[in-house]
Amino acid sequence: MCAKLDKAWNVIMSNREVFFSWQELRDCCGGTWLTEPTSDGGIYGVCDDSRTITPGALFVAIPGDLSDGHKYLATAVAKGAGALCVSREVKKEETGGCPCLLVPDSLKAMQELARAYRHRFPQLTVLGITGSCGKTSTKEMCYAVLSQRWPGAVLKTEGNTNNHFGVPRNLLRLTADCQAAVIEMGSNHPGEIASLVRLVEPGIALVCNIGAAHLEAFHDLRGVAREKSAILAGCAPDGVAIYPHEAAGKDILQAAAGSRRTLTFGLSPDADVSCAYLGPREGAFALRLTWRATGECRELLWNLGGAHQALNAAAAAAVGYACGLSPEEIVRGLQTVELPGARMKLQEAYGCHWANDAYNSNPSSCSASLDWFAEILPPQSRALVILGDMLELGEASESAHREILDHARQVLPGAEIVTVGPHFLGSSAERGIVNYPNVQIAKEEILPNLQPGEWILLKGSNSIGLAKFIAR
Repeated sequence: MCAKLDKAWNVIMSNREVFFSWQELRDCCGGTWLTEPTSDGGIYGVCDDSRTITPGALFVAIPGDLSDGHKYLATAVAKGAGALCVSREVKKEETGGCPCLLVPDSLKAMQELARAYRHRFPQLTVLGITGSCGKTSTKEMCYAVLSQRWPGAVLKTEGNTNNHFGVPRNLLRLTADCQAAVIEMGSNHPGEIASLVRLVEPGIALVCNIGAAHLEAFHDLRGVAREKSAILAGCAPDGVAIYPHEAAGKDILQAAAGSRRTLTFGLSPDADVSCAYLGPREGAFALRLTWRATGECRELLWNLGGAHQALNAAAAAAVGYACGLSPEEIVRGLQTVELPGARMKLQEAYGCHWANDAYNSNPSSCSASLDWFAEILPPQSRALVILGDMLELGEASESAHREILDHARQVLPGAEIVTVGPHFLGSSAERGIVNYPNVQIAKEEILPNLQPGEWILLKGSNSIGLAKFIAR
């Protein structure tokens, strides 16, 4: 091992299960040993963050734009790393004698380890989720539903860690106690979903929607559908493919699903699971779900407003149906859902009511957020709408920002509207709407002028930073 171990350490290690033997590690990652292991056993976990590494785990040093894991080899060794995986030559004093494997691409090595580890759970029910927006919300709903069948035994993606770093990290969190896993997959360039689904190998694949996101890379909605359809094509041949009944590019999704069992969800009664949003009721929000195959119908009250959340609920209900859950189990699960982060959160700050939906934004999600805010806004209330730029829309950016402002004025005719960011500049000027270049200037101008009891909506792409308005 790479550190002097006392007796307590040896007892701990003897009671732990090896993640990968040295030979398995070398076979998965390829590469050559810079420092060969001198003991039996192997590694006791995989980690690419020196701050959270556990004793005996493999530290994967991944170079990045903001940080390079190779700078933290000594830190990982000091914390008891069992081995190191690097993608460049390193000095022996950096490794402290720790087994060190040199590979061409350390991120690729971690991904291959995650894929091999996932194969150790052949009986696991694995749900893969993608979509243009609402992935994390739908993930939380699916987790809540599946937890009715397997309480305490469902793993879900942490936060929105849905990219080529996050997906392998989440797969490596699987344990023998897991009965199901809900893995979210995101993409902003062609081919990314195909590469991620290869790691996940879902038995159930869900496309929650097709919308105008990342058009800079995908060009149009059919391009988005082609990218998202890869999750259906990568689903197990005997698995279940689930997608929206009314989706743009539905023919692309159908073709990707092939001969697999398919389920659709949507507003149409022709969908396998259909939903109707019934609006506010008794201090909550009501919706109706109908299962076409059985004709069963259930109404439920839950804490999420908006027709778009009803569609996400229908998607989760389709997942539950695919897993054999009853309508009662599905409804119970949905009623427990709590969304993480700055997603449709009602908060109090500065004597005002804030509708914080500032995590991310694209035309579909921004329109839905405006509709939701209009619905929850009490009559005669003073309202302020703060909209941040929607990013990565390519040639569609100018028209998308213009259409959102028109929609805001349509559904919230009495509200004051301001914008933050350069993409809103032109369309704001055309409409006499104040535009701020950044959130800091916006805060300095807006906060001192708020009125007690005012309602404020925050909606914008995460990097615009609108959540800073109420960050403490």
